[in-house]
Amino acid sequence: MSMRKGRYYERYQVEDVLTFFSGQLVSAKSPDGARVFLQEITLSKPLPPGAKEILTNLENEHLAPILDVMEEKERIVLVHPPMGGEPLSLLVQPRRGMEPSQALTVYRRLLRTAINLSELPIPLYTTLDSRNIIIEGNRPYVLFISFEKFTKRQADEKWRYLLHFLLNGFRMESRPENPEGDRSIRELPDALKKLVIMAMDPENSMQDVLDAAEKTVLPKQQKKMATDKRGNTRVIVYSGVVAAVVITGIIVGNQFTNTPAQAEHEQKIQEELDKPGNTVLFKDVVFQRLQSLPEKLPPSLEGPFLVQGELVQNEANPFKFYVSSQDLESDFGLEVDDKGQLILFQYINGETKELANSGDEFSIDPKKEYGVEILYVPEDSFRVAVTDQKTEEKWVSVGPVPTPSTFNVVVEGSKGTAFKNPSVAKVEEKQEAISGWMEKQPWMLQQGTGILRKGQIDLAGDTRIHLEKNIDSFVLTRPKGFDDDPIRMRLDAVDGTSYQFIWMKNGQMELEKTGYETEKLDIQYFGPSWVPDEETRISIVSGSEEFGIIVEQGSKIVSLGTNVESPVKIDNIIIENQSWIRLIDK
Repeated sequence: MSMRKGRYYERYQVEDVLTFFSGQLVSAKSPDGARVFLQEITLSKPLPPGAKEILTNLENEHLAPILDVMEEKERIVLVHPPMGGEPLSLLVQPRRGMEPSQALTVYRRLLRTAINLSELPIPLYTTLDSRNIIIEGNRPYVLFISFEKFTKRQADEKWRYLLHFLLNGFRMESRPENPEGDRSIRELPDALKKLVIMAMDPENSMQDVLDAAEKTVLPKQQKKMATDKRGNTRVIVYSGVVAAVVITGIIVGNQFTNTPAQAEHEQKIQEELDKPGNTVLFKDVVFQRLQSLPEKLPPSLEGPFLVQGELVQNEANPFKFYVSSQDLESDFGLEVDDKGQLILFQYINGETKELANSGDEFSIDPKKEYGVEILYVPEDSFRVAVTDQKTEEKWVSVGPVPTPSTFNVVVEGSKGTAFKNPSVAKVEEKQEAISGWMEKQPWMLQQGTGILRKGQIDLAGDTRIHLEKNIDSFVLTRPKGFDDDPIRMRLDAVDGTSYQFIWMKNGQMELEKTGYETEKLDIQYFGPSWVPDEETRISIVSGSEEFGIIVEQGSKIVSLGTNVESPVKIDNIIIENQSWIRLIDK
Protein backbone atom coordinates (compact mmCIF):
# COMPACT_ATOMS: atom_id res chain seq x y z
CA MET A 1 0.00 0.00 0.00
CA SER A 2 1.93 3.00 -1.25
CA MET A 3 0.74 5.67 1.13
CA ARG A 4 2.79 8.47 2.71
CA LYS A 5 2.34 10.15 6.08
CA GLY A 6 -0.08 13.07 5.95
CA ARG A 7 -1.95 11.76 2.92
CA TYR A 8 -5.58 10.60 3.07
CA TYR A 9 -6.88 7.15 2.29
CA GLU A 10 -10.51 7.92 1.54
CA ARG A 11 -11.72 9.40 4.84
CA TYR A 12 -8.71 8.17 6.87
CA GLN A 13 -5.58 10.29 7.39
CA VAL A 14 -2.41 8.19 7.08
CA GLU A 15 0.09 8.52 9.93
CA ASP A 16 2.51 5.65 9.34
CA VAL A 17 3.02 2.51 7.28
CA LEU A 18 4.11 -0.61 9.14
CA THR A 19 5.70 -3.33 7.02
CA PHE A 20 5.41 -6.97 8.02
CA PHE A 21 6.57 -10.18 6.38
CA SER A 22 3.08 -10.89 5.06
CA GLY A 23 1.92 -7.37 4.20
CA GLN A 24 1.55 -3.79 5.38
CA LEU A 25 -0.62 -2.12 7.98
CA VAL A 26 -1.40 1.56 7.62
CA SER A 27 -1.73 3.46 10.88
CA ALA A 28 -4.39 6.10 10.33
CA LYS A 29 -6.94 8.35 12.00
CA SER A 30 -10.65 8.44 11.30
CA PRO A 31 -12.52 11.78 10.89
CA ASP A 32 -13.45 11.71 14.58
CA GLY A 33 -9.81 11.27 15.63
CA ALA A 34 -9.97 7.54 16.45
CA ARG A 35 -6.84 5.58 15.60
CA VAL A 36 -7.29 2.61 13.25
CA PHE A 37 -5.19 0.23 11.17
CA LEU A 38 -5.93 -0.37 7.49
CA GLN A 39 -5.16 -3.63 5.68
CA GLU A 40 -5.46 -3.89 1.92
CA ILE A 41 -6.40 -7.12 0.15
CA THR A 42 -5.84 -7.26 -3.60
CA LEU A 43 -8.54 -9.02 -5.58
CA SER A 44 -7.95 -11.05 -8.73
CA LYS A 45 -11.70 -11.13 -9.39
CA PRO A 46 -14.78 -9.40 -7.96
CA LEU A 47 -16.07 -10.69 -4.64
CA PRO A 48 -19.38 -12.54 -4.63
CA PRO A 49 -22.40 -10.94 -2.95
CA GLY A 50 -22.33 -11.10 0.84
CA ALA A 51 -18.53 -11.01 1.20
CA LYS A 52 -18.54 -7.68 3.03
CA GLU A 53 -21.13 -8.95 5.52
CA ILE A 54 -19.08 -12.09 6.17
CA LEU A 55 -15.97 -10.04 6.91
CA THR A 56 -17.64 -7.53 9.22
CA ASN A 57 -19.43 -10.27 11.14
CA LEU A 58 -16.51 -12.64 11.64
CA GLU A 59 -16.53 -13.89 15.22
CA ASN A 60 -13.08 -15.29 15.82
CA GLU A 61 -11.13 -14.25 18.89
CA HIS A 62 -7.84 -15.14 17.17
CA LEU A 63 -8.35 -12.84 14.20
CA ALA A 64 -7.75 -9.09 14.28
CA PRO A 65 -11.25 -7.53 14.66
CA ILE A 66 -12.70 -5.85 11.55
CA LEU A 67 -14.63 -2.61 12.11
CA ASP A 68 -15.43 -1.82 8.50
CA VAL A 69 -14.75 -2.92 4.92
CA MET A 70 -14.12 -0.49 2.07
CA GLU A 71 -14.69 -1.95 -1.38
CA GLU A 72 -12.96 -0.78 -4.55
CA LYS A 73 -12.54 -2.19 -8.04
CA GLU A 74 -9.53 -4.47 -7.54
CA ARG A 75 -9.09 -4.39 -3.80
CA ILE A 76 -10.81 -4.12 -0.47
CA VAL A 77 -9.53 -2.42 2.67
CA LEU A 78 -10.16 -3.84 6.14
CA VAL A 79 -10.40 -1.34 8.99
CA HIS A 80 -9.03 -2.69 12.29
CA PRO A 81 -9.13 -1.14 15.77
CA PRO A 82 -5.83 -0.42 17.57
CA MET A 83 -3.98 -3.67 18.23
CA GLY A 84 -1.66 -4.36 21.14
CA GLY A 85 0.67 -7.25 21.74
CA GLU A 86 4.00 -8.25 20.24
CA PRO A 87 4.95 -10.26 17.15
CA LEU A 88 5.43 -13.91 18.05
CA SER A 89 8.73 -13.94 16.15
CA LEU A 90 10.14 -11.41 18.64
CA LEU A 91 8.63 -12.92 21.80
CA VAL A 92 9.99 -16.43 21.29
CA GLN A 93 13.79 -16.56 21.12
CA PRO A 94 16.11 -19.49 20.26
CA ARG A 95 16.40 -21.92 23.18
CA ARG A 96 13.81 -19.83 25.06
CA GLY A 97 10.53 -21.29 23.89
CA MET A 98 7.17 -21.21 25.60
CA GLU A 99 6.16 -23.54 28.40
CA PRO A 100 4.88 -26.78 26.78
CA SER A 101 1.26 -26.32 27.91
CA GLN A 102 1.18 -22.71 26.67
CA ALA A 103 2.78 -23.65 23.34
CA LEU A 104 0.26 -26.43 22.79
CA THR A 105 -2.68 -24.14 23.64
CA VAL A 106 -1.47 -21.41 21.24
CA TYR A 107 -0.87 -23.99 18.50
CA ARG A 108 -4.33 -25.53 18.81
CA ARG A 109 -6.04 -22.13 18.78
CA LEU A 110 -4.21 -21.02 15.65
CA LEU A 111 -4.85 -24.28 13.78
CA ARG A 112 -8.56 -23.99 14.64
CA THR A 113 -8.57 -20.41 13.38
CA ALA A 114 -6.95 -21.31 10.04
CA ILE A 115 -9.35 -24.23 9.51
CA ASN A 116 -12.43 -22.20 10.47
CA LEU A 117 -11.48 -19.41 8.07
CA SER A 118 -10.99 -21.86 5.19
CA GLU A 119 -14.43 -23.37 5.82
CA LEU A 120 -16.39 -20.10 5.56
CA PRO A 121 -18.95 -19.78 2.74
CA ILE A 122 -16.38 -17.53 1.07
CA PRO A 123 -13.06 -19.13 2.14
CA LEU A 124 -10.40 -16.95 3.74
CA TYR A 125 -6.75 -17.88 4.10
CA THR A 126 -3.94 -16.90 6.43
CA THR A 127 -0.42 -18.07 7.05
CA LEU A 128 0.73 -19.42 10.39
CA ASP A 129 4.21 -18.06 9.92
CA SER A 130 5.39 -16.73 13.30
CA ARG A 131 5.86 -13.30 11.68
CA ASN A 132 2.13 -13.13 10.93
CA ILE A 133 1.11 -13.84 14.53
CA ILE A 134 0.68 -11.38 17.39
CA ILE A 135 0.50 -12.37 21.07
CA GLU A 136 -1.52 -10.09 23.34
CA GLY A 137 -1.47 -11.44 26.89
CA ASN A 138 -2.41 -15.08 26.46
CA ARG A 139 -4.29 -14.46 23.22
CA PRO A 140 -2.70 -15.19 19.85
CA TYR A 141 -4.16 -13.75 16.68
CA VAL A 142 -3.23 -13.68 13.02
CA LEU A 143 -2.69 -10.35 11.34
CA PHE A 144 -3.20 -10.82 7.62
CA ILE A 145 -5.88 -12.72 5.78
CA SER A 146 -6.55 -13.14 2.08
CA PHE A 147 -9.06 -14.56 -0.38
CA GLU A 148 -6.19 -16.45 -1.99
CA LYS A 149 -3.52 -18.65 -0.50
CA PHE A 150 -0.41 -16.73 0.55
CA THR A 151 2.02 -18.96 -1.35
CA LYS A 152 0.97 -19.56 -4.95
CA ARG A 153 3.90 -21.72 -6.05
CA GLN A 154 3.40 -24.38 -3.40
CA ALA A 155 1.19 -25.11 -0.43
CA ASP A 156 1.80 -22.90 2.62
CA GLU A 157 3.61 -25.24 5.00
CA LYS A 158 4.53 -22.72 7.70
CA TRP A 159 1.97 -24.22 10.09
CA ARG A 160 3.88 -27.52 10.02
CA TYR A 161 6.82 -25.93 11.83
CA LEU A 162 4.94 -23.57 14.13
CA LEU A 163 4.75 -25.89 17.16
CA HIS A 164 8.47 -26.61 16.84
CA PHE A 165 9.14 -22.85 16.86
CA LEU A 166 6.87 -22.24 19.85
CA LEU A 167 8.70 -24.86 21.89
CA ASN A 168 12.32 -23.91 21.22
CA GLY A 169 12.44 -20.70 19.18
CA PHE A 170 14.20 -22.24 16.16
CA ARG A 171 12.62 -21.46 12.80
CA MET A 172 12.46 -24.30 10.28
CA GLU A 173 11.77 -23.84 6.59
CA SER A 174 11.64 -27.51 5.64
CA ARG A 175 11.36 -30.95 7.19
CA PRO A 176 14.66 -32.44 8.43
CA GLU A 177 15.75 -35.64 6.69
CA ASN A 178 15.64 -37.41 10.05
CA PRO A 179 13.23 -35.53 12.37
CA GLU A 180 13.63 -38.06 15.19
CA GLY A 181 17.38 -37.47 15.22
CA ASP A 182 17.24 -33.67 15.10
CA ARG A 183 18.47 -32.35 18.45
CA SER A 184 15.85 -29.59 18.66
CA ILE A 185 13.15 -32.26 18.34
CA ARG A 186 14.83 -35.12 20.20
CA GLU A 187 14.92 -33.15 23.46
CA LEU A 188 11.20 -32.32 23.48
CA PRO A 189 8.75 -34.08 25.86
CA ASP A 190 7.57 -37.35 24.33
CA ALA A 191 3.97 -36.28 23.71
CA LEU A 192 5.05 -33.07 21.97
CA LYS A 193 7.87 -34.76 20.08
CA LYS A 194 5.33 -37.11 18.53
CA LEU A 195 3.04 -34.20 17.60
CA VAL A 196 5.88 -32.09 16.12
CA ILE A 197 6.99 -35.00 13.92
CA MET A 198 3.41 -35.70 12.87
CA ALA A 199 2.89 -32.05 11.88
CA MET A 200 6.00 -32.13 9.68
CA ASP A 201 4.80 -35.20 7.78
CA PRO A 202 3.25 -34.01 4.47
CA GLU A 203 0.89 -37.01 4.54
CA ASN A 204 -0.98 -35.44 7.47
CA SER A 205 -3.48 -32.63 6.89
CA MET A 206 -3.95 -29.65 9.19
CA GLN A 207 -7.19 -31.23 10.44
CA ASP A 208 -5.34 -34.50 11.22
CA VAL A 209 -2.77 -32.60 13.26
CA LEU A 210 -5.40 -30.53 15.06
CA ASP A 211 -7.29 -33.70 16.00
CA ALA A 212 -4.08 -35.15 17.44
CA ALA A 213 -3.27 -31.88 19.25
CA GLU A 214 -6.73 -31.83 20.85
CA LYS A 215 -6.09 -35.31 22.25
CA THR A 216 -2.55 -34.59 23.47
CA VAL A 217 -2.32 -34.35 27.26
CA LEU A 218 0.92 -33.23 28.87
CA PRO A 219 2.44 -34.47 32.12
CA LYS A 220 1.84 -32.15 35.03
CA GLN A 221 4.91 -30.12 35.95
CA GLN A 222 6.18 -31.05 39.43
CA LYS A 223 7.95 -28.41 41.47
CA LYS A 224 10.95 -29.25 43.56
CA MET A 225 10.31 -29.87 47.25
CA ALA A 226 11.12 -26.93 49.46
CA THR A 227 13.60 -27.51 52.25
CA ASP A 228 14.19 -25.51 55.38
CA LYS A 229 17.57 -24.44 56.69
CA ARG A 230 18.01 -27.78 58.44
CA GLY A 231 17.44 -29.63 55.17
CA ASN A 232 14.07 -31.11 56.17
CA THR A 233 11.37 -31.43 53.57
CA ARG A 234 8.43 -29.14 54.39
CA VAL A 235 5.80 -29.18 51.66
CA ILE A 236 5.07 -30.87 48.34
CA VAL A 237 3.25 -28.61 45.85
CA TYR A 238 2.26 -29.66 42.33
CA SER A 239 1.81 -26.95 39.72
CA GLY A 240 -1.78 -26.89 38.49
CA VAL A 241 -3.06 -29.21 41.21
CA VAL A 242 -5.52 -27.78 43.71
CA ALA A 243 -3.43 -27.90 46.86
CA ALA A 244 -5.66 -28.34 49.88
CA VAL A 245 -6.60 -31.35 51.94
CA VAL A 246 -9.53 -32.14 54.18
CA ILE A 247 -8.47 -34.57 56.90
CA THR A 248 -11.44 -35.62 59.06
CA GLY A 249 -13.01 -32.25 58.42
CA ILE A 250 -9.94 -30.14 59.29
CA ILE A 251 -8.58 -27.80 56.63
CA VAL A 252 -4.80 -27.86 56.45
CA GLY A 253 -3.92 -24.44 55.07
CA ASN A 254 -3.81 -24.34 51.30
CA GLN A 255 -1.08 -26.90 50.70
CA PHE A 256 -0.73 -30.64 50.86
CA THR A 257 1.37 -31.11 53.97
CA ASN A 258 3.05 -34.45 54.10
CA THR A 259 3.05 -35.18 57.85
CA PRO A 260 3.31 -38.77 59.11
CA ALA A 261 -0.11 -38.60 60.83
CA GLN A 262 -1.85 -37.43 57.71
CA ALA A 263 -0.05 -39.96 55.55
CA GLU A 264 -1.17 -42.75 57.90
CA HIS A 265 -4.74 -41.45 57.85
CA GLU A 266 -4.79 -41.35 54.05
CA GLN A 267 -3.42 -44.87 53.92
CA LYS A 268 -6.32 -46.09 56.06
CA ILE A 269 -8.80 -44.33 53.80
CA GLN A 270 -7.16 -45.95 50.78
CA GLU A 271 -7.39 -49.39 52.39
CA GLU A 272 -11.09 -48.92 53.14
CA LEU A 273 -11.75 -47.70 49.62
CA ASP A 274 -10.04 -50.74 48.10
CA LYS A 275 -12.35 -53.14 49.91
CA PRO A 276 -15.05 -54.49 47.54
CA GLY A 277 -18.40 -52.75 47.92
CA ASN A 278 -17.10 -50.08 50.32
CA THR A 279 -18.08 -46.42 50.19
CA VAL A 280 -15.81 -44.03 52.09
CA LEU A 281 -17.62 -41.10 53.74
CA PHE A 282 -15.99 -37.80 54.69
CA LYS A 283 -17.06 -35.00 56.99
CA ASP A 284 -18.76 -31.95 55.53
CA VAL A 285 -16.63 -29.36 53.74
CA VAL A 286 -17.83 -25.91 54.88
CA PHE A 287 -16.20 -22.93 53.19
CA GLN A 288 -15.49 -20.01 55.55
CA ARG A 289 -13.59 -17.50 53.42
CA LEU A 290 -14.93 -14.87 51.05
CA GLN A 291 -12.35 -15.86 48.46
CA SER A 292 -13.11 -19.08 46.59
CA LEU A 293 -10.75 -21.79 47.78
CA PRO A 294 -10.25 -25.43 46.75
CA GLU A 295 -10.44 -28.44 49.05
CA LYS A 296 -9.08 -31.84 48.04
CA LEU A 297 -10.42 -35.14 49.35
CA PRO A 298 -7.54 -37.38 50.47
CA PRO A 299 -7.82 -40.60 48.46
CA SER A 300 -5.95 -41.14 45.21
CA LEU A 301 -8.32 -42.74 42.72
CA GLU A 302 -7.65 -45.10 39.85
CA GLY A 303 -10.03 -47.19 37.80
CA PRO A 304 -13.81 -46.67 37.84
CA PHE A 305 -15.25 -44.61 40.71
CA LEU A 306 -18.31 -42.63 41.78
CA VAL A 307 -17.99 -39.40 43.80
CA GLN A 308 -21.07 -37.89 45.44
CA GLY A 309 -22.03 -35.08 47.80
CA GLU A 310 -24.74 -32.54 48.63
CA LEU A 311 -24.41 -28.88 47.70
CA VAL A 312 -26.06 -26.17 49.80
CA GLN A 313 -25.53 -22.42 49.32
CA ASN A 314 -26.81 -19.48 51.36
CA GLU A 315 -26.64 -17.30 48.24
CA ALA A 316 -25.67 -17.75 44.60
CA ASN A 317 -21.89 -18.11 44.38
CA PRO A 318 -19.52 -19.88 42.00
CA PHE A 319 -18.74 -23.49 42.91
CA LYS A 320 -16.66 -26.26 41.37
CA PHE A 321 -16.72 -30.03 41.85
CA TYR A 322 -14.21 -31.86 39.71
CA VAL A 323 -11.64 -34.60 39.32
CA SER A 324 -7.99 -33.58 38.90
CA SER A 325 -5.21 -35.74 37.48
CA GLN A 326 -2.11 -36.09 39.64
CA ASP A 327 0.30 -36.45 36.72
CA LEU A 328 -1.38 -34.79 33.71
CA GLU A 329 -2.65 -31.28 32.98
CA SER A 330 -6.20 -32.59 33.02
CA ASP A 331 -9.31 -31.82 35.11
CA PHE A 332 -12.97 -32.47 34.40
CA GLY A 333 -16.25 -31.99 36.20
CA LEU A 334 -18.96 -29.51 37.14
CA GLU A 335 -18.98 -25.75 37.64
CA VAL A 336 -21.80 -23.58 39.01
CA ASP A 337 -21.63 -19.94 37.91
CA ASP A 338 -22.80 -16.89 39.86
CA LYS A 339 -26.29 -17.24 38.33
CA GLY A 340 -26.63 -20.84 39.49
CA GLN A 341 -26.34 -22.29 35.99
CA LEU A 342 -24.52 -25.59 35.57
CA ILE A 343 -21.48 -25.97 33.35
CA LEU A 344 -19.82 -29.21 32.29
CA PHE A 345 -16.12 -28.47 31.72
CA GLN A 346 -12.81 -30.07 30.90
CA TYR A 347 -9.38 -28.53 31.45
CA ILE A 348 -6.46 -29.76 29.32
CA ASN A 349 -3.00 -28.22 29.02
CA GLY A 350 -3.96 -24.76 30.26
CA GLU A 351 -7.19 -24.53 28.27
CA THR A 352 -10.67 -24.86 29.78
CA LYS A 353 -13.49 -25.99 27.50
CA GLU A 354 -17.14 -25.43 28.34
CA LEU A 355 -18.80 -28.62 27.10
CA ALA A 356 -22.40 -27.97 28.16
CA ASN A 357 -24.49 -25.34 29.94
CA SER A 358 -27.83 -25.91 31.64
CA GLY A 359 -29.02 -22.39 30.83
CA ASP A 360 -32.45 -21.66 32.27
CA GLU A 361 -33.58 -25.29 32.07
CA PHE A 362 -31.95 -26.18 35.41
CA SER A 363 -30.15 -24.01 37.98
CA ILE A 364 -29.03 -23.97 41.61
CA ASP A 365 -31.22 -21.94 43.97
CA PRO A 366 -29.97 -20.69 47.37
CA LYS A 367 -31.17 -22.45 50.52
CA LYS A 368 -31.98 -25.64 48.60
CA GLU A 369 -30.12 -28.95 48.67
CA TYR A 370 -28.73 -30.61 45.57
CA GLY A 371 -27.08 -33.98 45.15
CA VAL A 372 -24.04 -33.83 42.87
CA GLU A 373 -22.08 -36.73 41.41
CA ILE A 374 -19.26 -37.55 39.02
CA LEU A 375 -19.06 -41.03 37.51
CA TYR A 376 -15.76 -42.04 35.92
CA VAL A 377 -15.06 -45.25 34.04
CA PRO A 378 -11.71 -45.61 32.21
CA GLU A 379 -11.89 -45.51 28.40
CA ASP A 380 -15.44 -44.15 28.63
CA SER A 381 -17.07 -40.72 28.75
CA PHE A 382 -17.19 -39.06 32.15
CA ARG A 383 -20.66 -38.34 33.51
CA VAL A 384 -21.94 -35.60 35.82
CA ALA A 385 -25.33 -35.23 37.50
CA VAL A 386 -27.08 -32.70 39.76
CA THR A 387 -30.33 -33.64 41.53
CA ASP A 388 -32.82 -31.27 43.11
CA GLN A 389 -33.49 -33.16 46.36
CA LYS A 390 -36.99 -31.68 46.69
CA THR A 391 -38.39 -32.12 43.16
CA GLU A 392 -36.10 -35.09 42.31
CA GLU A 393 -35.39 -33.53 38.91
CA LYS A 394 -31.93 -34.58 37.78
CA TRP A 395 -29.66 -32.76 35.31
CA VAL A 396 -27.34 -35.23 33.57
CA SER A 397 -24.50 -34.47 31.17
CA VAL A 398 -21.93 -36.58 29.33
CA GLY A 399 -18.40 -35.38 28.59
CA PRO A 400 -15.60 -36.78 26.42
CA VAL A 401 -13.26 -39.64 27.32
CA PRO A 402 -10.49 -38.41 29.68
CA THR A 403 -6.96 -39.78 29.51
CA PRO A 404 -6.55 -42.51 32.17
CA SER A 405 -4.62 -41.32 35.21
CA THR A 406 -4.50 -41.26 38.99
CA PHE A 407 -7.00 -38.67 40.23
CA ASN A 408 -7.99 -36.57 43.21
CA VAL A 409 -11.44 -35.15 43.94
CA VAL A 410 -11.60 -31.38 44.42
CA VAL A 411 -14.38 -29.05 45.58
CA GLU A 412 -13.99 -25.30 45.35
CA GLY A 413 -16.20 -22.63 46.92
CA SER A 414 -16.47 -19.58 49.16
CA LYS A 415 -18.26 -18.51 52.34
CA GLY A 416 -21.88 -19.57 52.49
CA THR A 417 -21.28 -22.78 50.51
CA ALA A 418 -21.23 -26.26 52.05
CA PHE A 419 -20.48 -29.62 50.45
CA LYS A 420 -22.17 -32.13 52.72
CA ASN A 421 -21.74 -35.88 53.08
CA PRO A 422 -19.02 -36.28 50.46
CA SER A 423 -18.36 -39.89 49.56
CA VAL A 424 -16.18 -41.92 47.21
CA ALA A 425 -16.86 -45.47 46.02
CA LYS A 426 -15.08 -47.78 43.61
CA VAL A 427 -17.36 -48.95 40.78
CA GLU A 428 -17.48 -52.70 40.30
CA GLU A 429 -20.29 -53.06 37.75
CA LYS A 430 -20.02 -50.41 35.03
CA GLN A 431 -23.45 -50.87 33.45
CA GLU A 432 -25.16 -50.99 36.83
CA ALA A 433 -23.46 -47.73 37.85
CA ILE A 434 -24.46 -45.98 34.61
CA SER A 435 -28.01 -47.29 34.96
CA GLY A 436 -28.14 -45.84 38.50
CA TRP A 437 -26.83 -42.53 37.17
CA MET A 438 -29.80 -42.60 34.73
CA GLU A 439 -32.21 -43.47 37.59
CA LYS A 440 -32.74 -46.88 35.94
CA GLN A 441 -34.76 -45.40 33.10
CA PRO A 442 -34.85 -47.59 29.95
CA TRP A 443 -32.37 -45.47 28.01
CA MET A 444 -28.77 -44.40 28.28
CA LEU A 445 -27.53 -40.89 27.44
CA GLN A 446 -24.38 -41.25 25.34
CA GLN A 447 -23.84 -37.65 24.26
CA GLY A 448 -25.16 -34.28 25.37
CA THR A 449 -27.34 -33.14 28.25
CA GLY A 450 -30.76 -34.01 29.61
CA ILE A 451 -33.11 -33.58 32.56
CA LEU A 452 -34.53 -36.70 34.17
CA ARG A 453 -37.97 -36.60 35.73
CA LYS A 454 -40.06 -39.52 36.90
CA GLY A 455 -40.41 -41.86 33.93
CA GLN A 456 -39.12 -39.38 31.35
CA ILE A 457 -36.14 -37.46 30.06
CA ASP A 458 -35.98 -34.06 28.35
CA LEU A 459 -33.15 -33.68 25.85
CA ALA A 460 -31.94 -30.39 24.41
CA GLY A 461 -29.55 -29.67 21.57
CA ASP A 462 -27.10 -32.15 20.09
CA THR A 463 -27.76 -35.42 21.93
CA ARG A 464 -27.52 -39.14 21.36
CA ILE A 465 -29.45 -41.62 23.48
CA HIS A 466 -29.38 -45.42 23.48
CA LEU A 467 -32.52 -47.42 24.28
CA GLU A 468 -32.27 -50.66 26.23
CA LYS A 469 -32.56 -53.94 24.34
CA ASN A 470 -35.86 -55.01 25.86
CA ILE A 471 -37.73 -51.77 25.11
CA ASP A 472 -40.31 -52.22 22.34
CA SER A 473 -42.12 -48.88 22.57
CA PHE A 474 -41.85 -45.38 24.00
CA VAL A 475 -43.66 -42.05 23.82
CA LEU A 476 -42.24 -38.75 22.57
CA THR A 477 -43.33 -35.12 22.48
CA ARG A 478 -41.86 -32.05 20.83
CA PRO A 479 -42.39 -28.36 21.64
CA LYS A 480 -45.48 -26.62 20.35
CA GLY A 481 -44.82 -25.24 16.87
CA PHE A 482 -41.91 -27.65 16.25
CA ASP A 483 -41.02 -27.61 12.55
CA ASP A 484 -38.39 -30.25 11.84
CA ASP A 485 -38.08 -34.02 11.48
CA PRO A 486 -40.08 -35.59 14.36
CA ILE A 487 -37.52 -38.38 14.87
CA ARG A 488 -34.59 -40.25 13.37
CA MET A 489 -33.78 -43.64 14.84
CA ARG A 490 -31.12 -46.25 14.08
CA LEU A 491 -31.76 -49.92 14.86
CA ASP A 492 -28.91 -52.46 14.89
CA ALA A 493 -29.66 -56.20 14.73
CA VAL A 494 -27.61 -58.89 16.44
CA ASP A 495 -26.47 -60.21 13.05
CA GLY A 496 -24.81 -56.87 12.23
CA THR A 497 -27.54 -55.55 9.95
CA SER A 498 -28.55 -51.92 10.51
CA TYR A 499 -31.88 -50.23 9.85
CA GLN A 500 -33.01 -46.64 9.97
CA PHE A 501 -36.40 -45.11 10.66
CA ILE A 502 -36.82 -41.53 9.45
CA TRP A 503 -39.92 -39.44 10.02
CA MET A 504 -39.47 -36.24 7.99
CA LYS A 505 -41.01 -32.84 8.58
CA ASN A 506 -43.15 -33.18 5.44
CA GLY A 507 -44.91 -36.14 7.06
CA GLN A 508 -43.19 -38.86 5.05
CA MET A 509 -41.84 -41.86 6.99
CA GLU A 510 -39.22 -44.27 5.68
CA LEU A 511 -37.86 -47.58 6.92
CA GLU A 512 -34.47 -48.38 5.39
CA LYS A 513 -31.89 -51.11 5.51
CA THR A 514 -28.47 -49.44 5.54
CA GLY A 515 -25.05 -50.70 4.49
CA TYR A 516 -22.93 -50.28 1.38
CA GLU A 517 -26.19 -49.45 -0.36
CA THR A 518 -29.38 -48.16 1.23
CA GLU A 519 -32.46 -50.27 0.57
CA LYS A 520 -35.85 -48.68 1.20
CA LEU A 521 -38.07 -51.28 2.85
CA ASP A 522 -41.24 -49.20 3.20
CA ILE A 523 -42.52 -45.64 2.80
CA GLN A 524 -45.66 -44.29 4.46
CA TYR A 525 -47.17 -40.86 5.05
CA PHE A 526 -48.48 -39.63 8.39
CA GLY A 527 -49.86 -36.43 6.94
CA PRO A 528 -50.12 -32.90 8.32
CA SER A 529 -52.34 -33.87 11.24
CA TRP A 530 -49.40 -34.59 13.59
CA VAL A 531 -49.42 -32.34 16.67
CA PRO A 532 -45.83 -31.97 18.05
CA ASP A 533 -46.73 -31.26 21.69
CA GLU A 534 -49.16 -34.19 22.00
CA GLU A 535 -47.92 -37.65 22.94
CA THR A 536 -46.84 -39.89 20.07
CA ARG A 537 -46.08 -43.57 20.60
CA ILE A 538 -43.32 -45.28 18.62
CA SER A 539 -43.38 -49.11 18.68
CA ILE A 540 -40.80 -51.50 17.27
CA VAL A 541 -42.15 -54.77 15.85
CA SER A 542 -39.49 -57.52 15.57
CA GLY A 543 -38.82 -61.12 16.43
CA SER A 544 -41.47 -62.51 14.01
CA GLU A 545 -41.92 -62.83 10.27
CA GLU A 546 -42.47 -59.09 10.07
CA PHE A 547 -40.20 -56.25 11.04
CA GLY A 548 -41.37 -52.68 11.27
CA ILE A 549 -42.38 -49.51 13.11
CA ILE A 550 -45.82 -48.40 14.31
CA VAL A 551 -46.56 -44.72 14.94
CA GLU A 552 -49.63 -43.74 16.97
CA GLN A 553 -51.08 -40.38 17.95
CA GLY A 554 -54.64 -40.26 19.25
CA SER A 555 -56.75 -42.44 16.99
CA LYS A 556 -54.35 -42.29 14.05
CA ILE A 557 -52.04 -45.27 13.47
CA VAL A 558 -49.46 -45.61 10.69
CA SER A 559 -47.41 -48.78 10.20
CA LEU A 560 -44.23 -49.36 8.22
CA GLY A 561 -42.84 -52.82 7.78
CA THR A 562 -41.42 -55.58 5.67
CA ASN A 563 -41.63 -59.35 5.63
CA VAL A 564 -38.46 -61.15 6.69
CA GLU A 565 -37.32 -64.73 6.22
CA SER A 566 -36.11 -65.00 9.81
CA PRO A 567 -36.91 -62.90 12.90
CA VAL A 568 -34.99 -59.64 13.27
CA LYS A 569 -33.52 -59.41 16.75
CA ILE A 570 -32.72 -55.80 17.60
CA ASP A 571 -29.66 -55.35 19.78
CA ASN A 572 -29.20 -51.58 19.74
CA ILE A 573 -31.53 -48.61 19.22
CA ILE A 574 -30.08 -45.10 18.99
CA ILE A 575 -31.90 -41.77 18.69
CA GLU A 576 -29.76 -38.88 17.46
CA ASN A 577 -31.37 -35.54 18.17
CA GLN A 578 -30.63 -31.91 17.32
CA SER A 579 -33.36 -30.07 19.22
CA TRP A 580 -35.60 -30.37 22.29
CA ILE A 581 -37.43 -33.68 22.69
CA ARG A 582 -39.11 -35.49 25.58
CA LEU A 583 -39.00 -39.29 25.82
CA ILE A 584 -41.54 -40.93 28.12
CA ASP A 585 -41.44 -44.47 29.45
CA LYS A 586 -45.09 -45.55 29.30
